[in-house]
Amino acid sequence: MKNSDKFQVNNFFSPDVSHAPVYVWVWNDVCTKEIIDAQIEEMQNLGIRAFYILPEPKDFRPDSMPTNLTPDYLTEEFFDLCAYAIKKGKAHNMNCWIYDEGGWPSGSACGKVTAVHPEYAVKNSSYPDLLNKKATEYFIELTHEKYFWAIGKDFKNFVSAVFTDEPKAPFATSNKELQQRYEELYGASILPYLPLIKGEIAPTEENVHILHRWYDLCSRAFCENFLLPCKEWANEKGIAFTGHLDVDHKADGCMNGCNFNLMRALRCFDIPGVDIIWRQLYPENKIADKNDFNAYNGFFPRYASSAAAQNGTKLSLSEIFGVAGAGISYDIMRYTVGFQAVRGINIFNPFNFPLGRSGQLLAQELPVFTEKQPFCQYLSHFNQYTERLSYIASLGERVYDTALYYPVSDFQGGLKAAEQAKEFDSLGRALEDMLVDFDIVDDDVIQVAEITDEAYMCMGNAKYKHIIIPKGAYIPEATQKALENFEKHGGRVSHELLNLTPVVKVDGIGLRAMHKKVENGELLILFRETGENGDYRIHLPSTKGYLLDLINGELQHIETENGVLKLSLAIGETAVVLLTDEVLKAENKKHFKEECNITSNFTFHKERELVCGENGFDNIRHSKNSVSIKLGDWSQVVGSDYSGSGVYETCFSLSKEKIGKEGELNLGEVHFVASVVLNEHSLGTVIAPPYKFRIPAGVLKENNTLKIVVTNTSANWYVHTDYFKKWKTEELSEYFAGEIEYAKDFLSGGLYGPVIICTE
Repeated sequence: MKNSDKFQVNNFFSPDVSHAPVYVWVWNDVCTKEIIDAQIEEMQNLGIRAFYILPEPKDFRPDSMPTNLTPDYLTEEFFDLCAYAIKKGKAHNMNCWIYDEGGWPSGSACGKVTAVHPEYAVKNSSYPDLLNKKATEYFIELTHEKYFWAIGKDFKNFVSAVFTDEPKAPFATSNKELQQRYEELYGASILPYLPLIKGEIAPTEENVHILHRWYDLCSRAFCENFLLPCKEWANEKGIAFTGHLDVDHKADGCMNGCNFNLMRALRCFDIPGVDIIWRQLYPENKIADKNDFNAYNGFFPRYASSAAAQNGTKLSLSEIFGVAGAGISYDIMRYTVGFQAVRGINIFNPFNFPLGRSGQLLAQELPVFTEKQPFCQYLSHFNQYTERLSYIASLGERVYDTALYYPVSDFQGGLKAAEQAKEFDSLGRALEDMLVDFDIVDDDVIQVAEITDEAYMCMGNAKYKHIIIPKGAYIPEATQKALENFEKHGGRVSHELLNLTPVVKVDGIGLRAMHKKVENGELLILFRETGENGDYRIHLPSTKGYLLDLINGELQHIETENGVLKLSLAIGETAVVLLTDEVLKAENKKHFKEECNITSNFTFHKERELVCGENGFDNIRHSKNSVSIKLGDWSQVVGSDYSGSGVYETCFSLSKEKIGKEGELNLGEVHFVASVVLNEHSLGTVIAPPYKFRIPAGVLKENNTLKIVVTNTSANWYVHTDYFKKWKTEELSEYFAGEIEYAKDFLSGGLYGPVIICTE
């Protein structure tokens, strides 16, 4: 990604390809050069400008998610096709990465590492011991090096990053080298404590320090023997190392995720990442059952952005959507990227664009973004929106000075893991409710950071004046001494959230904010996370500036009253304010107060219907056969199983004084995309609320015709089809049943209204 410290209008309007969402191109079927050519052309049509290939070999999950990847993974023919695809993508100015595994988790080369070297395997498993550096070296030889040689000497000109996916370290009770290292460090054998490590006996206040020591050692070994060798390989080849760990959405997930210290592990990445493939992030007003995978809405994206800041870089990543289901709407997609951008994430990795899209493959890892789905014809709108957001989120430097301590020893020891996870989570959520931006900081940072005379704790790009410690947290002695030194220099260490400065003063609840400084001004990123759609009052530090429109790339002069900006945001909507003395081309906000409710009758006809046959998705294009329809769910005329597009048409009259005036069309509620033509003039497409369309001067007449094309998601088809009944449950993937339940949240389609025209 091309970083800059200056906002530039042209770069905002049309961001560099390095800001494009990086799509997962899942290779799960027969692959040929002809198929590659066709699918790269399809990516171009969908506005996909970046990808990496995720191979899913036949022996990845043959009993729960069978695939038909041909040629076989790791063969010469396979790598030749990968090289062909990457070079073809680069020829189209696409940003290309490589993926280091066949399926996931990374580290085994789909079982090939331990098939050749069984001595590298974890006991009673075919997965390699990633605390054994020799296992890592052989893994790199089988995968990374093969990509390098297939692509050739200009490798770094074709590939910009390598992605690792959920690698896991064992608890390593049988790792002799680690046992020896423990004894050298602590002067005692770990062997008497193996029952404690295995969980056969419970930890106590007297022995919990053994677990602290052991898992700290495991964490360091995981970094030294797997993550850092992978990073070193990538950097030697001139590319970045990126990816994410497992169970990274939970405070104490470092143990279940088998990395033992998430923050330490993430700092081993050039571009640290998190994983949002379920519905961990979800608008609370759209869901009733909230749990770890449903509207958890935690602050965990900050793990990655904090690690990036502490590394001295600006880039952090999120893998998104993976098994969120076919009912995911652009509204939810926009919510997911906005939620994370305001917390520092600036590279987005959507999952998936599949190679195979017929038969049972259409039930695996939903949603699938393919051209034959009517809903996906608007994917380019989402992609450009995300590119602009990514550009803004990568600019300049964040303005903040607070950090929340990550009580990793408590998670490793287990005595108070649940209690400390709850306290840590509660503090983070409270900080966000107070509109205080913050990082997550661990013992490593506190112990090695530079303490300045200005009372800052500095590491990389991060500068902290206030460290917040969860009550009751276990703090290692070296960390305590470092914190005492920090306080002596004027730094603050506390359990309470007192005397904290919000990013910006806001009247209203449910907003999240980030403040950034750029060479030519300041940026405020504002995201509506909860509450009701409506107005905020933002108390700005300056009245000179612009609102940046992420949808169309345009600028609008801000209007304030006594330094207060009135801003209306829908849930999931992101606003960007640029405060600057620089004079930029921008429009003044138009105020349309005269309302006209269109109450005339609408007719409706099907336009493009999603169907599925032997060769996968296809469309039926319907001839015009209109019927009268009431606003609301269109199932009243098309049935409950209809996924596709429908056309609403009506005629309405206006008083003569409104003829030719500028205005705004507000469609109210839409499920879920709307394109509008008014008097043969296209007003464009809106993919998420609010469904408002600018009406240029000269378009409105006394007698008007209005055409609204509405498109829903694939949820209706997936929930009601019998297409998948011919396959066994285990052939449809372990995710399919849950994805269908997710899709049931979006069993609808249509124009709900009210439809209102506002004029000057």
